[in-house]
Amino acid sequence: MKFAGVFGRSDRKSWYINYPHPQTGVRVKEGTPFLRGDPQGYRKALDLATEKGKSGLASKLYANGERWETWVPAFVTRHYTHPKSLVRAEGAWKHWRSFLDQHTIPVPRALMYQHIVEFVSWRTAQKKRNGSLVSKNTALCDLRIMSTIMREAVKLGLAGANPCASPGFKRDDAKEKNEMTDGELARIREKLPAWAEANKEPWMPICFEVAIHQGCRLRETQLDLLRDVDFKRDTITFHLKGGRVFATKLHPKLKPQLEMIRDSGQRIACKVPMLASKRWREFLDSIECQHLSFHCTRVTVVTKLARAGVSEQQAMAYVGHSSELIHEVYQKLKPADLTAATAALKF
Repeated sequence: MKFAGVFGRSDRKSWYINYPHPQTGVRVKEGTPFLRGDPQGYRKALDLATEKGKSGLASKLYANGERWETWVPAFVTRHYTHPKSLVRAEGAWKHWRSFLDQHTIPVPRALMYQHIVEFVSWRTAQKKRNGSLVSKNTALCDLRIMSTIMREAVKLGLAGANPCASPGFKRDDAKEKNEMTDGELARIREKLPAWAEANKEPWMPICFEVAIHQGCRLRETQLDLLRDVDFKRDTITFHLKGGRVFATKLHPKLKPQLEMIRDSGQRIACKVPMLASKRWREFLDSIECQHLSFHCTRVTVVTKLARAGVSEQQAMAYVGHSSELIHEVYQKLKPADLTAATAALKF
């Protein structure tokens, strides 16, 4: 028996449709806004009935354990083993679950390409806590996680294809990170201690000092003072993504702060929590620095090195081989920043 149909009534100008109810499976008859006099009216009504009928057909598969909630949460926990990746995946699934419920898509077989397009529009229309809209890149990150889920659905025989694979969306260019001015640095140092204490985030002040002196990334500020810092040789070792490590010079102004923490009996310089970047976002917004992010500390360090005449090779060695970032910063130097170059050219 077909799961969707279109029919007319002699006393009505519009088309009527019938399809299985998404929850009960019982056939539903209802009117549509598509007129019988419209050459495209029948086709539009049939498309609507087919869409609703597919959702209804999928609902009959509930007993076979194909509903999202019967297997997706366990799969996400099993697949994303890194704590940070797991938090991100669970957050993406939360948004997808809301979307799937709102659009009556109870099982993987009912998910189609047009739903993927609708999800991106739906997600980017949402607002974050600070009032700004969710970015397209965030929506595409959610889409990549859904693609992983749907790939598993195909393996399990719960879907015939993965509509999230190669959807054709292009990421927006990342926003350019700003250099922190001396005034902004002073404001952060003035406001951060009290804010961190009031919000029970004691790790933030030393996290900032490590980053602004060494040019490292947020997660890299979580130093093991016995393993990562050699106070005699004035070296510091950072552990990067992918298990890579690199050693660099310990900044002399940072050394006393780390020694004080070590002497207090604390081994870890600062324990960076799972949602650390959000906490920094909240703090920077609170001091009216919405144009800054924590990663601006790294940009600031590289920019100051460039302006001081430090070579790209030395800058790369100091902050950990971030060639792309360093190249971009060095290419943005203004004529007034190049006095060291002219001074070096003595013929």
